[in-house]
Parts: sequence; C-alpha cells; structure tokens
Amino acid sequence: MNKILVFYFISIFMLANGSLFTWLFQGTPLNIWRQLIWLIGLMFFIRYIWITDFWKLKKIAKSHGIIGYVIFIQALLTYVICNFNVVRLGYAFWVYFAGLPFLLLPYLWAESGRKPQTFYNIFIILGLFLTIGLVIDFVSGGFFTRMFLVSVVSSSEGMLDDGRFCFLSEAPTTFGVYYSFCLFCTLYRLYISNSNTVKLILLFIALSFIIGAWLTGSRQIVFALALVFSVSFVYYIGFVKDKKSYVLIGLVILLLIAPSIQSFLFSEKSYQERYSSESIEEDTRYSSWERGFKENVENVEVFLIGKGVALSQGQKALDTEYVGSHYENTYYSRLSEIGFIGIILLLLPIIYLIRNWNETSFFNFSLLSFFLSYVFISYVSPNGSYQTTQMVVYLTWGIYLKKDFYSVA
Repeated sequence: MNKILVFYFISIFMLANGSLFTWLFQGTPLNIWRQLIWLIGLMFFIRYIWITDFWKLKKIAKSHGIIGYVIFIQALLTYVICNFNVVRLGYAFWVYFAGLPFLLLPYLWAESGRKPQTFYNIFIILGLFLTIGLVIDFVSGGFFTRMFLVSVVSSSEGMLDDGRFCFLSEAPTTFGVYYSFCLFCTLYRLYISNSNTVKLILLFIALSFIIGAWLTGSRQIVFALALVFSVSFVYYIGFVKDKKSYVLIGLVILLLIAPSIQSFLFSEKSYQERYSSESIEEDTRYSSWERGFKENVENVEVFLIGKGVALSQGQKALDTEYVGSHYENTYYSRLSEIGFIGIILLLLPIIYLIRNWNETSFFNFSLLSFFLSYVFISYVSPNGSYQTTQMVVYLTWGIYLKKDFYSVA
C-alpha cells in the first residue's frame, strides 16, 4: 500500500507541475506520462473496488461505467459521421474520466492508519511550494516560466510580456482549482488545530496563497481562492468560538504590513491594468459565452446529444478533421461534445455533496466553497476539464466519502 500512496502523491506533484515534466520527457516515449498515470491509477482503482467492501466507491464506479457506455455509443457515432480518428476519441475518454482514480487515495490513506492531519499538511506544503515558486518566478521576471513552458511552447513568450507567470505549470490558469484545494486543506487544518500559534501561522499561509494567485496574473484564480477563503473565514468568525485572540493579532499584523503587500502586488503596471474596471469591461469572453449558449443550449439536438465526442479538444486531430470551439467555458464545451450528459459528469461531485448534505459544519462549508470555485472556473474558462482540475475535484470527493478526514475535529 505504501508504494501505491507514493505513486499517487508523485502523480499529483507531476500533474500540478506539468510543464516541468513535459519538458523533461519531450521527445521520449514518456511524453504520454499523463495518460500513463491515469491508466495505472485506474487499474489500482478497479482492483481495490473489486477486492474490498468500499461500497460507496463501487456505486460511483457503476454510475461512471453507465456514463462511459453512453459516451462510447456516442464515440462510435462520431467515428462514423465525423470520421474522427481513434486516437482522438480515445484521448477524450481520458479527459472525461481523468479524475476517477483519485477517488481512491483518501480510502488508501485511511486504511494505512495515517492521520488525516498529515494528509492535509502535505497539501499545505505543496501549496507553499507553488506560492514560493510563483514569487521567485515573478521577482526573476519569469525564469521558470521561460525555462520550462516557453521552451516547449514558443508562442507563450507574449504571456511573460503581459506579466503572467505560472512557475512549473502549463499556463497561469490551469492550476486554479488545485490551488483552491491547497487553500481548503490549510483552512481546515487551521480549524482542527488546538494551538493558537499554529492557527496564526496557517492563517498567514492561507493569505500567501492568495498573493501567489495574484502573481499569476489570472483573475479567475484570484477570485477562486478569495471565494474559498472568504466563505470559510466568515463561517469561522461567525460560528467557531475559540478564535478571538489569534484572529485579532493576525488582523493587527496584517494591517501593519498591508502597505508593503500593496506595494509589492502593484509593482507591475500590467497588474493594475488587468484588474482595472476598463480591462474587465473589455474582456471578450462574454461574446464567446453568448455564442456558446446560442449554439449549444438553444439548439435542442446539440443539448441532448452534442455534436461529436472530442469535438472541441482537438488533440491528435488530423488536418482533415474539424475542431470546434471551447467557448472560454467548460460547460458549453462539454455540451458541444456529448450534450447534457457532459454537464452531469462535470457536476457529479457537487450533486453528490448536495444530495448527501447531512450537517452544517465548517468542513462542509469549506468543501462547498471549494466546489463553488470549481463551478466558477469552469464557467469562465475551459479549465474545468483540465486533468489537474479533475484530479483534485475527485480527490476532494473521496475525502467527503471517507468520514475519517473530517471526524478529526
């Protein structure tokens, strides 16, 4: 079991820092490392639900199997009607079910006898690693972004000119939900801690994540983390009793250092322009969303069955194959491919949470805020389908299924 846990955590690190490993494996047979991670993880998932009594996982696996069967029929129709190549269609199944193997990780962690606090601590460290990397990337003028991402995708050089940094990830927008998950782990670890000193340290770590999000130059990531932090913190202030001393100390210190933080955040003119009201008003995504609504929601046939599996993805598409639009929106993209079943697949973890909501607690509210950040990022970008996003969404779903992770309080 220890080796499987190591596999999962190495996989999480690799997926969250994808440009580094794409750069390392470029031109080698391991350039399909993401798909290999998924296949190996899927084998572990199937094996464990077969030999254990994880009945909740078995039920979820069965529902995904039914959805997979429906999509397979759609893929056959797509192959006949649109003549998409088999590799492209196969790639789509990986995209649709990329997160499924990570449902198992919380179960394996609990079965190993390790403390849930240690699990949360790992993701706090991973979040700090990302934050420190983003700060160094920002201060160095994009050293890591230029070395690992631009060396693979030369067109990304303009991204640096606009003051956008992503450290070891593929783009400044692809790790927003992952970052939100690290923040969720930090806030819940803060909640279950009995030490005011530890709570204060974790509070500043949580705030540092928001600063790291700011340095990406991505408004969607900033909003997603701010949403998780504000919802959780408001609930904490309102309903948790042991908070006055260190919260007051934290706020006083924050007020003292606020001018320095503001000076640091606005040291780049591009950041001031990106977050100005004029820049937000000029964003062209609204036209893409409007087009996505008209083409996929108002069209009943497309809404029901889509236009073709893998239509908007385009990976491994041949020159003669048609590539659709992602509409700057995960939901419209999924609708255009496989219809309303794509939306159901995207929102299954949230549907499960709502249907099984059994109490009002800090854990549930923080978890809900995390899923809301996922809903938001999925609406303003195609990144809701991204493998790192699906990885942490299903990982969080697994935490909710395994009560050990929130009975520690």
